[in-house]
Amino acid sequence: MRSGLFAETYRQDMALRRGSAAHAGMLVIAALAVLWPLVLSPRWQVAGVFALLAAMAAMGLHITTGLAGQVSLGHAAFVSIGVYTAIYLGVDQNLSWWVWLPASGLVAALVGAVIGPFALRLRGLYLAVVTVALLAVTQFLWAVWPERTGGFNGRSTQQFEIFGHNLFDRISVFGLVSLNPTQQFWFVCLVVLTVVSVAARNLQRTKPGRGWASVRDRDLAAAVAGVPITRAKISAFVVGAFYGGLAGALIGAYQSYVVPDQFGLDLSVKYIAIIVIGGLGSVSGVIVGAFFVTVLPLLVNGLTGLLPFLSTKPSTKGGLTVDLVATFLYGLAIVVVLVVEPQGLMGLWQRFRNIWRTWPWSR
Repeated sequence: MRSGLFAETYRQDMALRRGSAAHAGMLVIAALAVLWPLVLSPRWQVAGVFALLAAMAAMGLHITTGLAGQVSLGHAAFVSIGVYTAIYLGVDQNLSWWVWLPASGLVAALVGAVIGPFALRLRGLYLAVVTVALLAVTQFLWAVWPERTGGFNGRSTQQFEIFGHNLFDRISVFGLVSLNPTQQFWFVCLVVLTVVSVAARNLQRTKPGRGWASVRDRDLAAAVAGVPITRAKISAFVVGAFYGGLAGALIGAYQSYVVPDQFGLDLSVKYIAIIVIGGLGSVSGVIVGAFFVTVLPLLVNGLTGLLPFLSTKPSTKGGLTVDLVATFLYGLAIVVVLVVEPQGLMGLWQRFRNIWRTWPWSR
């Protein structure tokens, strides 16, 4: 009787400690998120904003590919649809962000609903080819529609005004700190990313989320178990496209100027690298992978003073550039992840945490 009571007390104590550790970890992450734009240099501030934007867009691919197992190489197409929808509504129609931001996601979701039925008959490489075709069609459309997109020359994007304040104007917060445009975009993107991340995590636990996981593992077994395959595959593309369109609207607003060429296959591959390196099926892994892929060029750039053969700009004589080395490194990271740790950086973190808990001082 006493041993049973002691065992129950021990379990409750360990559960309380794990809960306290989780809360402490969340507080540390929140503190880092607030301090990032306030203490780091402007270059790192810009990198941080692009990392948040990449995480938003890759969150959609996390749902389509990581959860539902539908291979997509055309996710950048949904991002570009969000960009130009926001431009049309925000610039041409002069509408508020209350309209162009959600509308960008909804229009991209409609296109995702059109692509979704292809996933019913195709899978693997064949489905990937269809998504690449969508990417080619959208790039061609943006290039030959200069009235709306500016064609190959690109065009300016919509202003982002919240309660009459343009985010590209400096603002003083309670007279204590003055925030520049990049810092303001950081906090706006941080709020949006938090909302969509919580939504994605909760969506995994719902009936549709469990249906996506079963379709990813084995669609035939999922159908036998009563999962509506048609609805699951189409909804995965719709939700993933919505996330991509939402991120695209914010990408355009932050850049102030966009060209069709930036939404090509390279961008789609970057999103795939993010979810693979971070860890397939993990919301936290998407965020970690986005920062890894986005910040890596800055870390490589810091080596230019130490490595004379490393250049920041391409040369007609060839040689190694920062972008080339960064691309090689995160390509190498994908290979290492696939061979050594399929769960990515989050899998490595789980291993480290499990090992740490076995040591006496962690008890």
